[in-house]
Amino acid sequence: MKKVLFILCSALISVASFAHTAPDPNEKVLKSFNETFANAEEVKWAEYDNYYTVSFVSGKIRAKVNYDKEGNMMGSTRYYAPNLLPIGILNQVKKAYPKKTLFGVTEITANGELNYYIKMEDPKWWTTIKVDETGNSSVYERYKKG
Repeated sequence: MKKVLFILCSALISVASFAHTAPDPNEKVLKSFNETFANAEEVKWAEYDNYYTVSFVSGKIRAKVNYDKEGNMMGSTRYYAPNLLPIGILNQVKKAYPKKTLFGVTEITANGELNYYIKMEDPKWWTTIKVDETGNSSVYERYKKG
């Protein structure tokens, strides 16, 4: 009886592990990704009805990129430290918010637009500002600390 139970459990574990395999993107998508991000690590794919999403790390930056089924990049999201912002944007933000500590950036590219969502804090507030690629900025969200 123990042997039968062991074999059954082993079979279920094997089937379950195959059921959760990541999708393989088509050749066009894979070629486009590999040409752009040759040194990507921790690559994980997800497939949706009309597009693929790939999450990965490249150059210490965590990223997520969406590709249509033809291999065209639709948009991207990158997460990184403020010191990796373009120097002009970083200088502008530090000048506009000298008493705040910057601690994170979410960069979103979609529909031909690039926006930076910069997280910062001071003793009383957590603030996120939205900065476009030309440097226009606005407060996106603001939360009072406990």
